[in-house]
Amino acid sequence: MSRTETLLILTCCSLLMFVMPACKEKPKNPVSEYGDSLIKSYKGAQNAAEQANLDTIHKAISAYRAANEGNPKSLQDIESLISGSIDLTKYDYDPATGTVAPKKGN
Repeated sequence: MSRTETLLILTCCSLLMFVMPACKEKPKNPVSEYGDSLIKSYKGAQNAAEQANLDTIHKAISAYRAANEGNPKSLQDIESLISGSIDLTKYDYDPATGTVAPKKGN
């Protein structure tokens, strides 16, 4: 066997070592990838909206506290201070501390 043939065989074997693992990979599904991207974007938007709602509630509690020298007894007491519609049933509120947090499981 000549040196050229040996090099050719070694080159082919080397290429096969790189090509074979790639054959085991599943082909990507562009529709599935697009769907995953949309879901990720939707969840990101939901998280941003929930954070914005929480910030609005915090500001309303602070405004109520400044006007009334105390924390509101319930979140319904600040509804008039919130512009827009926020579902206050999605939040847990502690009137003793004035802290609010999203309910677990939402």
